[in-house]
Amino acid sequence: MNGTANGTAGGTADSTADVAVPALPGIPSRFGLAFSASGRWAACLSAVDDHVTLERWNLARAVPSRRVFGGGSVASGPGRREPVDRHSRPLPLDDGRLLVVRPEVDADGTPIGHGTVVAAQAGHGGTTVGRSWWVPSMLSGYALASPGSPQTVVLVTLEDEHRSRIWELSLASGRLEPVMAVPGTLSGGVWLDAGRTLFLDQAAADHRADGIAVDLRERSWRRVWSVAATTADRIVACDRRSGTLAVTTGLPGAQWTGSLRIGLWSPGGGRVRFPAALNRPGGGMVPLTFDGTGAHLLVSEVSGAVSRLLVHTRADDRVAPVTVPPGTVGPPASWTGDRIHLRFSAPHLPPTLATAHRPPLAGWAPVRRAPDVAADWWHAELVELPGPAGPIEAIVYGGPRWRERRHLVLALHGGPLSAWRFEFDPLFQHLAAAGIAVVAPNQRGSTGYGERHLRAVIGDWGGPDLEDVVHLARGIALPRRDAGLPEPVVLGGSYGAYLALLAACHSPGLWSGCAALAPFTSADDLYRDAPGPVRDRVARLTRPGGGTEPDGGTEPGGGTPDAGRDVLRACAALTAPLLLAHGTRDEVIPVAHSRALRRRLLELGRTEGAGLDYLEVDDGHTAVVQACSPVLRTAVVRFCLAAGGPWGRPGKGGEWNGEHLRG
Repeated sequence: MNGTANGTAGGTADSTADVAVPALPGIPSRFGLAFSASGRWAACLSAVDDHVTLERWNLARAVPSRRVFGGGSVASGPGRREPVDRHSRPLPLDDGRLLVVRPEVDADGTPIGHGTVVAAQAGHGGTTVGRSWWVPSMLSGYALASPGSPQTVVLVTLEDEHRSRIWELSLASGRLEPVMAVPGTLSGGVWLDAGRTLFLDQAAADHRADGIAVDLRERSWRRVWSVAATTADRIVACDRRSGTLAVTTGLPGAQWTGSLRIGLWSPGGGRVRFPAALNRPGGGMVPLTFDGTGAHLLVSEVSGAVSRLLVHTRADDRVAPVTVPPGTVGPPASWTGDRIHLRFSAPHLPPTLATAHRPPLAGWAPVRRAPDVAADWWHAELVELPGPAGPIEAIVYGGPRWRERRHLVLALHGGPLSAWRFEFDPLFQHLAAAGIAVVAPNQRGSTGYGERHLRAVIGDWGGPDLEDVVHLARGIALPRRDAGLPEPVVLGGSYGAYLALLAACHSPGLWSGCAALAPFTSADDLYRDAPGPVRDRVARLTRPGGGTEPDGGTEPGGGTPDAGRDVLRACAALTAPLLLAHGTRDEVIPVAHSRALRRRLLELGRTEGAGLDYLEVDDGHTAVVQACSPVLRTAVVRFCLAAGGPWGRPGKGGEWNGEHLRG
């Protein structure tokens, strides 16, 4: 498959082109969830494929009710409508109106420097009416509304990579006025009072962050929470009754490694306290919100592939679990009275709004799906597979007899410090719908399994994690071979694509195919070619000590060269069919890495369309890694169905024999 920049196939016919791929219903998603200050309303964006709508939820009812606004746009005046897209940010107000902040973007989704704010409300016949404000300088932005009545509404915008601006929006007079410019990138936002003092997070170009307090009346700001020049220090929640802040600190990315520290600061109380129950070793907790009394703090915790909800009681420093089904929960959250609302997802359940009741902490009630999305999604289960250094948890699609499926994919996550989570995954759903079993392991280097499991790959990319992958593949492939079934396909994105290529090169006999989405070719090449933030992360994670600065030497981590971990040098051993895909607008791993691998394989005698499928899509890194495009997702599923078909393995001279798979 020779891919063109727009993601369509071109050139000669290939060995997978005629493999039938079942259609999948439109892929739903919800994002941009926000709550009103009173907790009565929630709003979010909902998308099915590329069709985006605006949703409002009434949380005051026993069962939250949902209303769709505007069918993809909101009216902003006679004859004029403002489209709602994936870049929009909604905010519900206490009176039921909605604010939508939308930066203008070009055809590629790149902000062009200005935007609009729209105030919308439900009108007759299900339409929306409102007014809009033009914002002259805005790359991105969001709105915040204070508690109380009348509400103070502020707009926070990013003007360029070095400066943000705070605006005040008067809904009564219709004025949008600039308040002050603040250096850096502002995010978050919690109110200390009914409309004068606002806490925000201020991030610098190196991704460190501090918590600041903004006084709207004095038009001034000051830093209130900062640990060190290398840490990301954020203000997460505020109990307005006592003025107590929930704060976090850690190196950038600490929330994914389980090393984020949670603190509580009270006015007049001196230094920040770090309660032991919120900072137990390997806890990996993230604070979400206080309850209405301020006596309890809701936190989430990663436990393997699933999330847990816990309530911390400040008086005795204890945590108690909230009963939730297996899945993932995450911010934002709202705790009003006896009900907690937050985002929830499971493998068979696209992201939605869910409710837990207190007391007792029971009565979990996720909304199964939006009424306009009629699909029964495939379930998955959590299994433990034997690994060379201990059990490895994996998410498995395919039912109890998944090992006996004709086609099986071993999927490797990116990172390396990341993990598969027990949540809805469109690519896995499409693979499962095609009858393909999916095994998604959290090998060493994955987060959520303790410090030892995570730190095994720091300074050793393609070491313990590759050992785990090969061990799992051997345990799966050899019994399948005895039963006359094809070996698994190894599939990965980003770091997982690099790991998949290493596995296919080092143990070529274990695989019937390899699909690599946005791979890099070696840590050295990525360090040399990637943009600054990615280069810094490579330096930190390839250093054996895991510090923030690279050691001396020619390697990014000061190590020694290893030809076996350079895909360009190892790929001569690769014999399995290969699907290679990359985005032409990849902002993390340059597309030059896939182009270099393609060029090297052609030099070694591979032929495109017969064992080598190459596809470039006009998209960025995340879209390719997650196979968001239906064209790319279908190409991946088709490749996995074709792998192991009657097209043989390469002969001694490197030529591919066997007929093209049909039907």
